[in-house]
Amino acid sequence: MIPYDGTAAAPNISAGRVSPAFPSRRAGAPLLSLRFSLALQLVVAAGLGVATAAVHTTLAPWLGAWQTLPVTLAFVATGGLAAAAWRRRQPAFLEIGPDFLAAYSRDGACLAAGRIAGASQWGAWLLALVVEQGARRTTILVAADAVPADIFRTLAVRARSAAGR
Repeated sequence: MIPYDGTAAAPNISAGRVSPAFPSRRAGAPLLSLRFSLALQLVVAAGLGVATAAVHTTLAPWLGAWQTLPVTLAFVATGGLAAAAWRRRQPAFLEIGPDFLAAYSRDGACLAAGRIAGASQWGAWLLALVVEQGARRTTILVAADAVPADIFRTLAVRARSAAGR
C-alpha cells in the first residue's frame, strides 16, 4: 500500500478541451476571436416578437385578449430562454486553416471541426458555414459585425469555393 502524503493528483478536467491559453490545435493556424453580434441578436429578438404576436393574434379570437395573455407571456419566456441557450452555444473562437475550420466555445471546448461543406450559404452580412467531419455536420452562423471585414470576406470565399465542389 502506498502511503498518503496529503497531496493528490488533480483530475484532468480539460480532457477533450483545448487549453484557453493556447486554444489552437494546429500549429500556424490563425485563431480568431468572435465579437458579440448585435445584428444577429436583434434578428433573433425580432423573430421572437413576430412569433409572440402570431400566438397572441391566433388565440385572442377564441379565448379573449386577457385570457390569452398568460399563454402569450409563457411563450415569450420559453422563447427567451431558448434564445439565451442558443446564444451560449455559439462559438467564441474560430480557427481557420487552408483545409479546415474549427469552432471553439469560451471555455475551450471544440464545437465543430472539419472542412467547410458545399451546403454553406453566404450573404452580405451573414454566413451560414456548414462544417462537416465525416457524417456529422454542424452549422455555424458568422455575422459580418462579429469579425473583421477581411476575415468575413475570406470565410465567404471559402464558402463559395466549397459550394463549387
